[in-house]
Amino acid sequence: MDDQVFDQQYRYTGAEVIGNSVNRQKNFFTLNKGRRDSVDIDMAVATSEGIAGIIVGCSENYSVAMSLLNLDFRVSARIRSNGYFGSLNWDGRNTGQAILSEIPQHAPVIEGDTIETTAYSALFPEGLMIGVISDFDKSGSDFYRITVSLATDFRKLTHVQIIENLRKAEQTELEKQFQ
Repeated sequence: MDDQVFDQQYRYTGAEVIGNSVNRQKNFFTLNKGRRDSVDIDMAVATSEGIAGIIVGCSENYSVAMSLLNLDFRVSARIRSNGYFGSLNWDGRNTGQAILSEIPQHAPVIEGDTIETTAYSALFPEGLMIGVISDFDKSGSDFYRITVSLATDFRKLTHVQIIENLRKAEQTELEKQFQ
């Protein structure tokens, strides 16, 4: 038996974007894959450049994803060079940027550093590209307000990968016992 297949944690399904919005505060995109293709809600969506969203609705042949360009979207993100992590979300302004918060001001932050997903999400695999730091400032608290230039160009979204965590149910069930 091939141990790599036996121990597989993620399954990837290619899909085409057949509908997309970028000019709203709560943007979504539609994909040409659905339940018939083993797609379900709470699956991650990424492009070859970076993360794109999360599946929030499914029919037999189609699915709808909440875009990273949605005020309700949040993802655990870290600075690749030093491992400091925080929460990344879109502030509703620039379609090419998002905000990384909760990074303490004693952490070394440098423009151009890569921002990627953490292992703290049951949806996204660790280490997926999100973008790079384009600016940062002190937010008046003990944390930075970091502007991230997104790797994914949402105005050109055409081909994506839907990512299923095959161990998500086990992880979330165990975590519920301690919340």
